[in-house]
Amino acid sequence: FAEYGYETIPCFTRAAGDGTVLVQEHAGEDIAMVVAVGGDGTLNNTVSGIIRSKTDIPLGYIPLGSTNDFAASLELPKDIFSACEQIATGKPKSIDVGSFNGRYFVYIACTGMFSEASYSTPQQLKNAFGHSAYLWKGLISLKKMRFPVETDSETIDGDFLFAAVSNTVRAGGIMWLPKKEIRFDDGFFELTMVKAPEKIKDGTALVNDLIVSRVDTDNFIRKKVKRAVIRTEHKSGWSL
Repeated sequence: FAEYGYETIPCFTRAAGDGTVLVQEHAGEDIAMVVAVGGDGTLNNTVSGIIRSKTDIPLGYIPLGSTNDFAASLELPKDIFSACEQIATGKPKSIDVGSFNGRYFVYIACTGMFSEASYSTPQQLKNAFGHSAYLWKGLISLKKMRFPVETDSETIDGDFLFAAVSNTVRAGGIMWLPKKEIRFDDGFFELTMVKAPEKIKDGTALVNDLIVSRVDTDNFIRKKVKRAVIRTEHKSGWSL
């Protein structure tokens, strides 16, 4: 960054939420941009800090996490030097930001299959196996949930294994949504729900769909939404 005339101020995160606090602490200073270095969680915290500080600071992202779904969706460079060059010379683009019970997210808010795995999987396992670690944790903690979902235009009720409101092409490193349907600045997020299979053959078909990221079958419900209200009967873990 110095080669492009920037003076950098390194700020290290040591606990969850530090990215939000650090941005808020420095928001009043003469800062040209903020760069998040890490995984999707670090990016999310940084975005939250920018919004909470009510500033319009451009945000750069160097993806160094174990899965980097959002970076893959935006086709950001994996090489550090290429990422820095793009951040220093590129033009800012707007993206949609979601709000979940007072918290912000840019990539996904999800519950059910694979979602709890994102924060219950040991970091050592993530480092060693990447998104395969999420797959492993998700499969051994599989359980169905019954809940209604209210969207802008309808209410959907049923038994589900997974529900997500997202702005991404890839989720959890394992599920790809149709790229042509995703726009990051259209004011809509994608609601994706995985139905709980009623029969063994339905479960086999679902596993096959997940393996090849075939999300246009009867095992999935997908809608474009501006708003969704999900009420679960029992306490469930959410991942942002």
